[in-house]
Amino acid sequence: MSMPYPQQPVGQPAAPYVPGQPAVPYVPGQPVVPYVPGQPVYQGVPQGYSTAPQGFAPGYAPVPQGPVTRKVNWVSIILGVVGWTLIGLTVLAMWMALRASASDPDPSGKEIIGFFPLFAMIFIGPVNLAGGIIGIVGATGAPKVRKLNWLGILLNASPYIVFTVLMIVLMFVK
Repeated sequence: MSMPYPQQPVGQPAAPYVPGQPAVPYVPGQPVVPYVPGQPVYQGVPQGYSTAPQGFAPGYAPVPQGPVTRKVNWVSIILGVVGWTLIGLTVLAMWMALRASASDPDPSGKEIIGFFPLFAMIFIGPVNLAGGIIGIVGATGAPKVRKLNWLGILLNASPYIVFTVLMIVLMFVK
């Protein structure tokens, strides 16, 4: 039967724990007395074990944890507002480009205006995707917290909903 390597010599008490000081290490020059059945062993600490509770490193005491409280996920709401701001700036840039090109006698180069939304999606897509995911992750808890997290989700999903509805309406209008 194998025996665990003892942390301290048998028969000697463990060094007292003092906060802020490192644990006393084992010095190899000290004699180690193996356990012999029938011989008395120091009763304070079983042989081969340290004084630290199981599952915790020596010098770190377990701290009782309080209940976890969910907070409003403001990042989702902020990313939703940033997404709508980028959409507004894209529409503004398209409108300004169309107004500037109306007085231009040469129509070449105006095709790029139609690609502005595509270029803007490079930024709008990841912002709304991250905001939606962050909002979904935080959409649990108290009703007030849940409502504000759903606001973040709706702010991030609404550009795509509005675009889809707009395309359906334009399909039927002639």
